[in-house]
Amino acid sequence: MIHAVNSDLSNLPDADSAAAERGGASGTAETGGPAAPPTAAAEPPRAIWNSVTPTAPWCPDEWRDHLDAVAPGLFTSGSAAAAHEATGVRMSADGWSLLLASRRGRLHAHRGEHREDAGHLVHFAGGWCAAVADGAGSATYSRLGSAIATFTVTHELRDAVQHGRAAREALGPAMRHAAQLVNDRMRDFAARVGIALRDLRTTLLVAAWHQGMLAVMQVGDGAIAIVHTDGALSHPFAAATGDFSGEVAHFLPDDGALDVLQSSLRTQPGDHVTGVLLASDGVEDPWYPFTRHARALVATLANGTTDTTPLPTALTPVFTDSVLQAADPVHALTEWLAFEKRGENDDRTLCMATAAALVTFPPAA
Repeated sequence: MIHAVNSDLSNLPDADSAAAERGGASGTAETGGPAAPPTAAAEPPRAIWNSVTPTAPWCPDEWRDHLDAVAPGLFTSGSAAAAHEATGVRMSADGWSLLLASRRGRLHAHRGEHREDAGHLVHFAGGWCAAVADGAGSATYSRLGSAIATFTVTHELRDAVQHGRAAREALGPAMRHAAQLVNDRMRDFAARVGIALRDLRTTLLVAAWHQGMLAVMQVGDGAIAIVHTDGALSHPFAAATGDFSGEVAHFLPDDGALDVLQSSLRTQPGDHVTGVLLASDGVEDPWYPFTRHARALVATLANGTTDTTPLPTALTPVFTDSVLQAADPVHALTEWLAFEKRGENDDRTLCMATAAALVTFPPAA
């Protein structure tokens, strides 16, 4: 149970009535005597953030066959993940350690709503694919949209590179092909169950490693950071989400979003890459501007948090040990995602892929 300052002041007396109870609006006693010394204002009551299990099914039962048709196996895994406040997975591939966790935002938990974020990992010979998505809060079934998107793009990418057997040059075309199938499957699902495309709106962030090549692409908000062997970080889509935190111009499967996703594709040799981070906006926004604070974020994951760690203003960590070196990194990351910052109550999903070289990370100067 998490406590936060209550923003609902409807039960507090207004200034005039409170003053009258003390002896008049001026604060003086009714006898006309000298003004009473000012008293400290009472602190507003603190709200209790409850964790309420959703009563609505993650996916309506009558839609199960349709979901299995566009994303075989997703109904079972998605429903299971939705039963938990936080979920995660860890795997290894081609010298990389892959860690992903997703945590329901406390506002959704308090309202008894499902997590709208999703994430998925797959690995194959010589590579891996990771995806993170944030379903739009205004979209009724965005939790299904984000799940379909991450599930489809990772599995279709793996198939497109023939489970690692394809040449390294196949990575770029495979990413575009997987993006196309995400859009197609989401539209197919909407048509099958009779809902509008906007009901599935979601962002999508993707990273893939194949035969020593790295590829990334993104539509919507969230952040991707690439960690290099010299300790530097690069941000391939730093300007992709607009001028302000939380501004989103495109959601899948809306018209135009696929073009944005495919045109965002970046591929590069991975000789000097030692880490890749994908974060939904529930992580990006509290660490905004992300290009300034991403280095400290990676340092906390690798080394833990100390009194000298340059955290964003007003951000309070809950888990302060190293996530990457923890005995149970999945549990550690889900606890790390419970950090507190006033006004930041969204779902949080983060994936960190690290090569063997990234054991510790130099802190920000």
